[in-house]
Amino acid sequence: MSFVYLKIEEIRKRKGVTKSHIARSCGHTPQWYSKVSKGEIVLDVNKLELIASILEEDVKNFFDNKLSDTLNLSIKKLA
Repeated sequence: MSFVYLKIEEIRKRKGVTKSHIARSCGHTPQWYSKVSKGEIVLDVNKLELIASILEEDVKNFFDNKLSDTLNLSIKKLA
């Protein structure tokens, strides 16, 4: 089973986006995002869409077991 918060964290780390950046872009504190990243806060659809936008991902990728083509290409470039 894949939890959405784990997928968000996987994508965030691979893209090199900080927790603080996501938190501030969502209008929250880094402490808020820390709770999100641990699954202590359940995100509503609006926050999921906002985080997807910040990470330049389609929100469906938070629910998919496969990474997007865009993310896979960017990861290959880093390797």
